[in-house]
Amino acid sequence: MTALDVVHVSGMRDDERGGAAVVVLHGWGAAGTDLVPLAQALQRPGVRFFVPAGPLPEVGGGRAWWHLDPDTRPPHAFTDQLPPGFRPAPAVVAARAAVQGLIATVVDRYAPATVALVGFSQGAMLSIDVALAGAPRVDRVVAMSGVLLVDSVPALTAPQATKPRFLLSHGRYDASVPFATSGHARDLLEKHGFAVTWRAFDGGHDIPEPVLADVDQFLFS
Repeated sequence: MTALDVVHVSGMRDDERGGAAVVVLHGWGAAGTDLVPLAQALQRPGVRFFVPAGPLPEVGGGRAWWHLDPDTRPPHAFTDQLPPGFRPAPAVVAARAAVQGLIATVVDRYAPATVALVGFSQGAMLSIDVALAGAPRVDRVVAMSGVLLVDSVPALTAPQATKPRFLLSHGRYDASVPFATSGHARDLLEKHGFAVTWRAFDGGHDIPEPVLADVDQFLFS
């Protein structure tokens, strides 16, 4: 079992199997339950949502998947080449393993027909990373206001039998995660054969209603 604290949003009985599973990952410094309303807004019959809290505490009571210490935070990827002397960021390795553990538990217990990841900001970066890792398999990824991490590059370039589909969205006036970095993620994913739906919008570091509609269609169409 995963050690993450998880909120479960679903109208399905606990003894039901099948359906779809969606794991929703919040951004840095948010409350662990920050995206529960998002899961509730997307809820529909036959779908289970799992909203874990990041394992690391932040000042003010928020949570994180990794801290933003300038000496240890994972760098963003602008190419598909690893920099000289690259070493995996321990916090990313730990966060990846925690989410993989959650997905494995969900698959073992409920046997969903499909598994999706939905993430915002830091949670978007982790969603991309976990999906590229490929074990357990993830079918669809929604990454809102995120980037591709250098830690994800080895999996990006590795052969994969099946490739997840991606929806990337980003506000043109995002003051927290630069808009251009999401474009780099799109270009690198497409370069390596991943199907990407791209949604840019006139806004900042948020999830506007039109993007929420895009997410719903992408996950369930």
